[in-house]
Amino acid sequence: MNLFRYIHDKLLIVVLNLSGVLLLSFYLLTVGNTLLTIALIDLVWGSVFLLYFGIEYYKRRQYFDGITRQMTRLDKPYLIYEMMEKTWRYEDEVYKDILRKSTISAMEVIVLLEEEQGEYKEFIEAWIHEVKLPITSLYLMSAELKGDSARKLQAYLIDLENQVDQALFYARSDYVHQDYLIREAPVQEIISELVKKNKFLLIQNQMQITIDCEGMVHTDKKWLAFIINQLLFNAVKYKKEGSGQVSFKTISTKESTRLIIRDEGLGIVSHELPRVFDKGFTGTNGRDAGKATGFGLYLCKKLCTKLGLTIEANSTEDEYTEMILTFPKNSYLSDL
Repeated sequence: MNLFRYIHDKLLIVVLNLSGVLLLSFYLLTVGNTLLTIALIDLVWGSVFLLYFGIEYYKRRQYFDGITRQMTRLDKPYLIYEMMEKTWRYEDEVYKDILRKSTISAMEVIVLLEEEQGEYKEFIEAWIHEVKLPITSLYLMSAELKGDSARKLQAYLIDLENQVDQALFYARSDYVHQDYLIREAPVQEIISELVKKNKFLLIQNQMQITIDCEGMVHTDKKWLAFIINQLLFNAVKYKKEGSGQVSFKTISTKESTRLIIRDEGLGIVSHELPRVFDKGFTGTNGRDAGKATGFGLYLCKKLCTKLGLTIEANSTEDEYTEMILTFPKNSYLSDL
């Protein structure tokens, strides 16, 4: 609580007391009192006022500092009105009642928005599942076709399915805790399945894949597969002219397992590297290629955070890009 702001707020009281002292002194002087008597009366008045003012400031500071400390300890600070102590001041109780009514009103609006958001999320998920049906049918139809046109069609379908999956996982990203199961997941098996799934896209873009992944990690297999798939698509999207190369490698330590996904593509401009996980950020290569949405890496970062993983990027422009996923090891889970 700022003392100068407090004095400023009480400026009227200070002015009134000072005016009262001056008027009383003038009156006492006109009725024949000595200057010493007037000075003693003024001193007593001033001392009592300063004592009251100091005690009042101390009590108010203690009161508001206590509220601030309680807020820092609350998981939901907006419920502070429930923790505020009762005081003998009527105006404090009035402020508390206003705060309570305001908070309840805000919470009602939040509940309404959450319900609307939930309905929208359910609609998006249902719509995406409906969209996947014709995509699957197109896959089956493309299998009967031959030649380069068939491979291009299948590659486009893979890209379309990836965009649909991105929308689905984005819709679910705030509810990861309701839709995941942490257990041992074989990294090499997950990557091999993704390579097989995207084989037409990889063949069309002349991508060479190297997998050197050993051991297991503790995570949700479905969500991890989505994250790796996004990183694989990025490697294909930002490859150089001609053939490309992507390698997957795990490095295990006592504390963690690191999955390094490296491509020999266009790389990332150095000053853009800290922003690659920002929502909507496309970067120079993304804008030049006209293929970026700015959501892929942002979504990967968000899902990694929800799953307790870390993701970081290393890159040198025109040389390589490395995406590093770190899986912490848990001794309890490892013993299960």
